[in-house]
Amino acid sequence: MEKVVEDLFSDLTPPKDAYVEVVGDTLHVTKWNWDYEDCEKFQLAANEFVRKNKKLKVYIFCNHPHVFTLGRGNERGDDSLVDFDTSLSNRLKYPVQKIHRGGGITFHYPGQWIFYPIVAITPAYSLDDHMCWILKKVAAVLREDLKIENVMTAKKLMGVWKDRKKLASIGVGVKRFVTLHGLALNLVRDEEMFNELKMINPCGMDHQTYVSVDQFFDGQDLLANFHKSFLSKLASETTDICSTSS
Repeated sequence: MEKVVEDLFSDLTPPKDAYVEVVGDTLHVTKWNWDYEDCEKFQLAANEFVRKNKKLKVYIFCNHPHVFTLGRGNERGDDSLVDFDTSLSNRLKYPVQKIHRGGGITFHYPGQWIFYPIVAITPAYSLDDHMCWILKKVAAVLREDLKIENVMTAKKLMGVWKDRKKLASIGVGVKRFVTLHGLALNLVRDEEMFNELKMINPCGMDHQTYVSVDQFFDGQDLLANFHKSFLSKLASETTDICSTSS
């Protein structure tokens, strides 16, 4: 572990093997195959840092080894969603981590692209604004750069969709008016993980709802290409994130 040299973010300590860049008032931290618990510890440190420095932001880009994460459940009371039966945890092939966010159980694996933006929630920038901003940015890359048709976003249904199939799941927590967690996009299908989904009803939905980008896009090095396009979309923003409306 080593300190970030830039003065603005000198109180944060990203992993020494992460790619770290300061872009204006935002720290970008990128680390692929980041152990989930280690990444969550850094998220919590970033959350505390942003709470003390509300004009600054931390964007974490990563993916994780195979793991399930369990949020606070079906808080909306939607009868169409199925809560996870926690008695099944010991029968799953991969570990289950309980975390501070809305939604039920979901999944992570190395073939995903994950975005955890840690930002302050304010009267001018609500949690709804934040979730819509994430969803719209991801959907824009899929439509405009990867040329995938019929991509839509649905905050109520917690994700980015292609027709009636789900490509990305979103789950955001808030601690002391600063965000935690974010969005996971399925880029490359992982047969072992998708087979496990039959047992868990991710986000309360049937396992057959979930698909991956590589089913609709034939390009090479999908992770690198998607990430590059997403960063380009961020760089082209003409307004600050905290003044973007949904």
